Amino acid sequence: MIFYSVLLAAAAFGAGSPEVKSDEVGSISGHILWDGERPAAKPDLVMDEKAATGCKHGADGGLNKKDDTLLIGDNGGIKNVVLTIEVAGAERKVPAEPVAIDQQGCRFEPHVVVLPVGATLRFHNNDDTNHNIHTFAKKNQSINKNVAQASNADQLLDKAEVIDVKCDIHPWMKGYVVVTDATHWAITGADGSFKIEGLPPGEYEISWWHEELNKGKTEKVKVEAGKDTPLEHKISAEKKGGGGRRR
Repeated sequence: MIFYSVLLAAAAFGAGSPEVKSDEVGSISGHILWDGERPAAKPDLVMDEKAATGCKHGADGGLNKKDDTLLIGDNGGIKNVVLTIEVAGAERKVPAEPVAIDQQGCRFEPHVVVLPVGATLRFHNNDDTNHNIHTFAKKNQSINKNVAQASNADQLLDKAEVIDVKCDIHPWMKGYVVVTDATHWAITGADGSFKIEGLPPGEYEISWWHEELNKGKTEKVKVEAGKDTPLEHKISAEKKGGGGRRR
């Protein structure tokens, strides 16, 4: 649990940024927000109680049945929006350790994982039951294999794409793996917040992807050395990105 949480926190705050002197680069931070009337909350996931035997319960003694497809916070922030920037000539840092997605409570945690091309993804099973990892990749190799409790399954991902992940044993389980060829990336938190660091001075337009809102680009912003540039980008139901999931 701890090891993947640390990796997730790093990714959310610009883990894709090259290590350079802080006074030579800048950053972009802000929020991705819902614009307009909010959609009605989606109903809870339908979990078969018999099939869910062995799924570890939360601190409240129950299973988390919340639908993570579109999560909008109290401030209007949208969670799990993947943000990427490709900086010409910049290094794409590949983590030495696997980036992990856990299976706990018969859910994929986190729901969306971002990692760079060339990184290793680790599926970990933290439940007291078996899971069947079934990925639907088009550029990388798809896998369909059993992962027993307390065990791992690793896969090197060397092509950029968005991969749907499911469990054939527990059909309500669904997650996404975003393999990016960008040099800088982040994923929004529960309040829609993000920060992308290590950007050389210049003008940038951030590409974004979301499982339900598709993809698009933000406004252009100017980054200066040693400074943080604020950005509040709004997405509405009428102005969803178009063109699908792959980037």
